[in-house]
Amino acid sequence: MKILLNGLELARQAEGERTVGDVLAEVSEDVRRGGKVVTRIAVAGRAISEGRRDRVLAARVDDVPSLELAIDDPEHLRRRTIQDAGELIEKLVGQCKPLSRKFRIGDEVAANLELADYLEDLKWVVAGLDYSTRGHQSQGGPASARGRLMDSARQLVPTLDRIYQAQAAGDCIAIADEIEYELLELLAGWSPLVGQVRQEMQSLPQEK
Repeated sequence: MKILLNGLELARQAEGERTVGDVLAEVSEDVRRGGKVVTRIAVAGRAISEGRRDRVLAARVDDVPSLELAIDDPEHLRRRTIQDAGELIEKLVGQCKPLSRKFRIGDEVAANLELADYLEDLKWVVAGLDYSTRGHQSQGGPASARGRLMDSARQLVPTLDRIYQAQAAGDCIAIADEIEYELLELLAGWSPLVGQVRQEMQSLPQEK
């Protein structure tokens, strides 16, 4: 099995009775010791999904053509993640009114499918904000902005609970109200905080 890091093939190859999981653990540890983080794992060009993860990792290396890892510097990854989160927040804010309108006019099937995707994006934003700000909290970095972002994220919980309850009750108007007013207001408040985090990150020295 070939092993590639950021598209570059390593001189060593994995052979014999070892599993893909064994090799992945070994390479991931080498990456960690080198001060990097793994951002993507693929086998034969296909990203490992949760549904097939156990089966793929249990496969013998002789039965797999290649293991590909994308790696990044942690500081660069944080900066990139906060930028992506900021862009996705703007997208989510822009989707609030059109999505609420679908619920108001009774387009339930399309609205609920769109809402499912919306909430997945929202989960990614929260996780991305947590990851990208966590590492600087004890270094005089964006701790204050992080605190306000995480407080705001916690305020999402009752709003999301009401959305789920309204879904269960089939109350489309209640869902529309939560999205158009409560959710929109919370997310709109994130944009300036994310901008503050990005400014503070840019003021920190770049890692060599």
